[in-house]
Amino acid sequence: MGALESVVVTQSLMPVISLQLSLTALGLAILLAFLPKVLPTKKIKYLIPILLITGAILFINFELSLWRHDSSSWFWDSHNPFISSFSAVMVFVFFLALIIKIKNPITTVKGSITAKVITFFAIFIGITLWQVTAVKTVTNVAVDAQNKIKFVETILNKNLESHITSLTRIKTRLEAVNADDFIKMANIDLKIYTQDFEIISSMLLLDEDLNYISGTTYSKQFTNDGLISTTPITNWLKAAKNEVRFAANSATLDTDTPIIMFSIPITASNGKKYQVLALLNLNLLIENRYIDYLSSFDTFIELTPKIYFAIDKNQKNVQDLNSLLSRYSKHYIVNEIVVRGLIKHNVYSFIKDYSKLKEAAQIEQMIIWLTFAFIYILILATDSTFLLRQQSIVLHKMAKYDELTGLLRRDALNAEIEAKQVNCVDVNCAMVFFNLDGFSAVNNSLGHKLGDMVLQLVAKRLKKNAVGAGAISRFGNDEFVLHYCNISKQQLSDEITLVIKSLADIYNLGEVDIHLTVSVGIAMSDGEVISPALLLQQADIAMDNAKALGGNQFCFYHKLMDESHNFMVTIRSELQKAIKNEALEVYYQPIYNLTTQCIVAVEALVRWKNNGSYISPAVFIPIAEQTGQILQVGEQVLTQVLNDISTIAELQNICVAVNFSPQQIQQRNFTEKLYKLTSEKNILPKLLTIEVTEMIMSEKGAIEEVLKALMNKGFNVAIDDFGTGYSSLSYLSRQPANIIKIDREFTIGAELAGQKRALLEGIINICTQLNKTVVVEGVESPELIGYLSKFNNIRIQGFYYCKPMPLDKLIEYIHSNK
Repeated sequence: MGALESVVVTQSLMPVISLQLSLTALGLAILLAFLPKVLPTKKIKYLIPILLITGAILFINFELSLWRHDSSSWFWDSHNPFISSFSAVMVFVFFLALIIKIKNPITTVKGSITAKVITFFAIFIGITLWQVTAVKTVTNVAVDAQNKIKFVETILNKNLESHITSLTRIKTRLEAVNADDFIKMANIDLKIYTQDFEIISSMLLLDEDLNYISGTTYSKQFTNDGLISTTPITNWLKAAKNEVRFAANSATLDTDTPIIMFSIPITASNGKKYQVLALLNLNLLIENRYIDYLSSFDTFIELTPKIYFAIDKNQKNVQDLNSLLSRYSKHYIVNEIVVRGLIKHNVYSFIKDYSKLKEAAQIEQMIIWLTFAFIYILILATDSTFLLRQQSIVLHKMAKYDELTGLLRRDALNAEIEAKQVNCVDVNCAMVFFNLDGFSAVNNSLGHKLGDMVLQLVAKRLKKNAVGAGAISRFGNDEFVLHYCNISKQQLSDEITLVIKSLADIYNLGEVDIHLTVSVGIAMSDGEVISPALLLQQADIAMDNAKALGGNQFCFYHKLMDESHNFMVTIRSELQKAIKNEALEVYYQPIYNLTTQCIVAVEALVRWKNNGSYISPAVFIPIAEQTGQILQVGEQVLTQVLNDISTIAELQNICVAVNFSPQQIQQRNFTEKLYKLTSEKNILPKLLTIEVTEMIMSEKGAIEEVLKALMNKGFNVAIDDFGTGYSSLSYLSRQPANIIKIDREFTIGAELAGQKRALLEGIINICTQLNKTVVVEGVESPELIGYLSKFNNIRIQGFYYCKPMPLDKLIEYIHSNK
């Protein structure tokens, strides 16, 4: 815009947007654009107070330059009120933007493209309107300066013409006078003319040889000073023509009373030649009363390169242009005037009084402030609209998508399926139900933060591998649902197999690695019209079946599963009632030291009587593990066992083994809580054995650390069902347990010599060498007892001695077997 102004406005008193201001604005814009890349924004934040003070000082300086009546300022001042006006705005905007950018280096402009375009054009139109108005103001002032020059030219020529006319009348009258009276009449005319015209400083009469004849008071001094004897003046006078002429040189002008000489050639009646020389005071030649209204300008005529005549009475002449320019600013107009159509002079008109321009600049600055006020309101409105739109989007997204995983919410799944089924008429549809195996144990042991990380990774793997799914939803805490359309059973089997494999990969959570499996149920419509809700229910039933089969697999729904599912639902419901009513019982099975023939320990086993008959733990324990009820079951059993130990003396001399599920072991601060419970009951840790199945060792990581911590506290740790699950013999030495319970799978048939006996003997020998206490489970025959008797301090548990029994029967049994 500054460049455009310099091209379009050819004659300007002052620039509204100077080249210097344009370059400064460009430099500041570049600085703002690259500030985060150049400066460490975190460190520069400490400079904000300094920037605030600097910006305030600069802003106040420019505003003072604009609003004060004088031109004083603290430092740099261009005397251009428009530049001061715009500089104040530019400083305000720059330092405001700089501070905002330092405090918020990643701030982005919000709102629509339309709002941004409107903002840009509002700024452009506002600045353009300000510039156009300011340029018009400056142009009008420049016109006043030019008018003053024109008036000077007009007045000067008019007055010169008037005096030439008057002096011509003197010439006519004296040429008509009698020769004898010529000198007398000439002196009278000179005296009268000098008295009548204040502008005439003096008049003198010269003969043909330019000798002084007579004159008024000032003329004699003028002659004696040699002002007419200079070569230029002498030559001018001798070249006299029969007309009134005027002239001046530096000698006559460079005085307190600058003189213009008018030569009036006269030929007397007797033929003698004379010249009347009128000396006009140049200070009085131009009447200021006609141009007083233009007094805001000081005007100078360049009479000679070394004499700049001041038109205004209160100003002095200046001897050279540089002195003149140094006295004033560079805001002036220079035009050429023509005197009497012959002589040309440059006339300079300088601004003396900036008050008119300042008043205009003050008013016009409001255009910019109003523009920024409009932009501020627009940005607020746009930002509010944007935030409302974003909030609407967020609310819609929150209503539709799960915040943690980004998958569809449970309540949004049906709507998504209905939308998909518009294009899935008369084709196979499938619902796939996922449930993470043992996820609750992860939450309980590692905390919900790491649990949430696992769920996020599961969601990512589902999105990546379930490429054929039309909808993916997080159905519950650790449950996910996939919906498929137009897919065959084989295609679905292949894809779900790939998904299960991907979900079984290790979850690297930084400090720990988690291994999870998933149970998957699939229900297909096979072209039948089945509601999504029914498909989902069938998939859920199939998932329960997959979990009952050990997990880490998928099952397709078939009608026979309904009966099994209904049974599981019944067990779950009845078990919850038993837990609520504390109807679970604890039975104990003795463990013998075969060498000493003494009862050295008992194993606490949960029993549940429902509707008059006992339900096998093999039935309800797996269901409790699936539903999470195992935590409540384990808590009731542990509470009952600790109460029994603390109150029954017979139990205080032997170890009591209690079975714990993985979910219990992985609860946060499990070791500390258990130790606190035993301490409150005054039970020594060595009297309690924490018994876990070998399958629990598949969890590794956190589980191992918990078991080690338990042993460090003095508790016994027993690995139950050894040899049937995860462990290998190579892992035996590293197991965090001091008791190994060999599963009955190894005792069946071991009473006879053969491979079974050899395998059992090998395991016993290895455990003995590793200082592990060995408990052989499932011992039922005297032959096996006879064989095991050869091992020192081996322990026996099985029906050969007794079955699990309630506490009162156990006490009697202990007393009868002392």
